[in-house]
Amino acid sequence: MIDEEAIENLPYQDEAASNQDIQPLDAMNEASFKNLYANTARPIWLYIHRVVNNAALADDLLQETFFRFLRTSLPPMTLPQQRSYLFKISTRLIQDHWRHTKRETFWFAADSSADPASPDPAPAQLQRREMAQHFLGLTPQERTLLWLAYVEGSQHNEIAETLGLKSKSIRVLLFRARRKLATLIRGSEGKRGGL
Repeated sequence: MIDEEAIENLPYQDEAASNQDIQPLDAMNEASFKNLYANTARPIWLYIHRVVNNAALADDLLQETFFRFLRTSLPPMTLPQQRSYLFKISTRLIQDHWRHTKRETFWFAADSSADPASPDPAPAQLQRREMAQHFLGLTPQERTLLWLAYVEGSQHNEIAETLGLKSKSIRVLLFRARRKLATLIRGSEGKRGGL
């Protein structure tokens, strides 16, 4: 999974950055990178893993995300701006991976840790499995919108920047994605009740 020991051996360009809040990326020292990594690596890894449903691939894409972030010449950024930019990079890496492999990938697979043959699966596992199936009925953009807004708690402007959309369109797109998900959930409840 995430190897926090690996960041100990990374080379850094400048050991003495004066401002912890906003600093140019080329002046990022070890302490500021550790802070950035500690605050962003796990949420980004969880996002990538949930999308690609492969832990090894999520590890690779997380590493590539930070590598691309560090090698890019960017203006000074706050921690939330850096976090948003990291999500943007990871989203594009996922899209590139899918284009490259030309295969269909499920974003939200059912919880594989639960044993489907178990006589009495836990209610939480059943709910998680059902919700995963509902998410499969959404488009990749709708799943990404819902994930960033409600799991990661991103603001509309951050989501817009991450997905390359206009900020004003995010509210409408989220409304439509929520409505579609609600329709999928209601449809499955109707089928269950009719059996």
